[in-house]
Amino acid sequence: MLLDRGTDTVSAVATSVRVLAANPLAMFVWACLIAAIIGISLLTGFFALLVTAPLIGHATWHAYRATVEPAH
Repeated sequence: MLLDRGTDTVSAVATSVRVLAANPLAMFVWACLIAAIIGISLLTGFFALLVTAPLIGHATWHAYRATVEPAH
């Protein structure tokens, strides 16, 4: 939100809390997937992060767009 809409930090955090409250299971699963993928990538000597970090970032962007209403 900070980059997408230029909002302040407090508004971005409040929005994150609202999204978490509305989707706790999905957010928990996503957090576990991120931790597992990054953890496995670290075991490869950071080499796999060249692929996994951009993929996770891209997927997170799509999740953000799907859970936060677009600004009109």
